[in-house]
Amino acid sequence: MSRTLATADTRPRPFLEIRIGGLHLTVDRVPYRLLTLLTTFGGAFAGGVWYPR
Repeated sequence: MSRTLATADTRPRPFLEIRIGGLHLTVDRVPYRLLTLLTTFGGAFAGGVWYPR
């Protein structure tokens, strides 16, 4: 049984990590409020564009 236990010294893995050249972007947890806002505006925009006139 080889199970690795998380200790106080180790950090949890980030939700998202992007490395492109000199750019290093790390997101530790999911930004639920931002995702909700973007999907709300996206749905309203798509509904307004699709609405037949």
